[in-house]
Amino acid sequence: MSMFSGLEGHTTTGSIGVAVIAGVGGDLAFQNFQTDADSSELVACLTINGNLSKRTVDLGILPQTQGSFNVPFPADTDISLFNVLIVKAGDTCIGEARIA
Repeated sequence: MSMFSGLEGHTTTGSIGVAVIAGVGGDLAFQNFQTDADSSELVACLTINGNLSKRTVDLGILPQTQGSFNVPFPADTDISLFNVLIVKAGDTCIGEARIA
């Protein structure tokens, strides 16, 4: 599991793990996720080295803003290429975690 770190002055903590299911996709497992961002709606996207200007995979709105939960990703996602997860509140990047 990899640890979250905050971005743009925000504190974001917790860890993330990945489970790949051949032909189906997989899940990102958020564990003990927390942030100080004041938002009821957080979105996540997979990036290449954390670069939002390159190709990304939009994972949509997180089902929770804290705690432990899973977020699926599509079957055609090369998780070795999309190696950094970014969490955003609106247009502000609040946290990131490297997918290991």
